[in-house]
Amino acid sequence: MTHLHLVEPEPRGDLFEAELAPAAPLPRGRHGIPADLVDAHQRSRLVAAMSEALAEHGYARVTAEHVSERAGVSSRTFYKHFGNLWECLLAAYEDAGRQLCAEIEASCGESEERLAAGIDVALSFLATEPHLAQLLGGQPPLEAPTLGAARRSLVEHLAAMLRQARDPVDDAIRPPGLEERLIDAALSFVSIQVAGDDDLTRLGPELTELLAGPGCAV
Repeated sequence: MTHLHLVEPEPRGDLFEAELAPAAPLPRGRHGIPADLVDAHQRSRLVAAMSEALAEHGYARVTAEHVSERAGVSSRTFYKHFGNLWECLLAAYEDAGRQLCAEIEASCGESEERLAAGIDVALSFLATEPHLAQLLGGQPPLEAPTLGAARRSLVEHLAAMLRQARDPVDDAIRPPGLEERLIDAALSFVSIQVAGDDDLTRLGPELTELLAGPGCAV
């Protein structure tokens, strides 16, 4: 007699999520993937493609078509997710900023030398994602005020992390807004270095000394 063994099917959601890795194109034809997952996948690919297209073309020349082509979607799909190029740029900037901060926060919790550890992991992350280094470090054009606001928000967040990581010093010798100015300078410096194909991981000691600020121990 033949015995039937019932096997629990693998949850469909897990299968779909595996198929929808951001770097992979969607399956052609009828794939049965839920529409919300398709939309999330398309948006994720557009956001990733935005930073790459910006690194290649710059603010003056990058277009929605450049981004769509890199993401492997149509221009119609681009405008389904974003009203214009600046909206996509803002999403890419905020996403990159969250990734950078998460990397730094994870490293700082595991090391007594929080400042040096945070800088090293930030440089390692940006060295492997040079297009994100250019996106986060470059000065946004004046016609993109929301992007400028996102950069200021990132600078403020990183400055708060810097204040927590540094050795305490007398506040009287620390000018107001010093950390924000140091972070802004560091982001711009890293962007320039990566554009010149320099090895970012070698900049750790230099940036540690810069971000330590006057009167602080390195």
